[in-house]
Amino acid sequence: MPKHKLPPWLQPKPKQRTVKIGVTWYAEDQWSLVKAAAADPERFEETYADWVAMAEESMTNMLTAGIVTDRVPIVASELLAWCLVHGKENNAAARAEYVSQSQFRAHERDA
Repeated sequence: MPKHKLPPWLQPKPKQRTVKIGVTWYAEDQWSLVKAAAADPERFEETYADWVAMAEESMTNMLTAGIVTDRVPIVASELLAWCLVHGKENNAAARAEYVSQSQFRAHERDA
């Protein structure tokens, strides 16, 4: 005897894996300080408003792709001290690593 299939609206939904990543987030004064001290200032947008627009659009695009973002606020003095301690330039790779480590530490505290 053949099994009958459930109609689509009654079938269990496949679980989607949610990916959550940390995203660098600056207050305007901190953005200016990090940009001024950056080894790669050309990687920054011309203005803070342009940066906010780009960051928000990127986060929307990521959410559409199933990636949840977590804003990681950056304090310029803490980032620059971290770069010094770890022997890194203030560049895009170091900033990304700093955000990743900051998010990891925050997650450990919350667990």
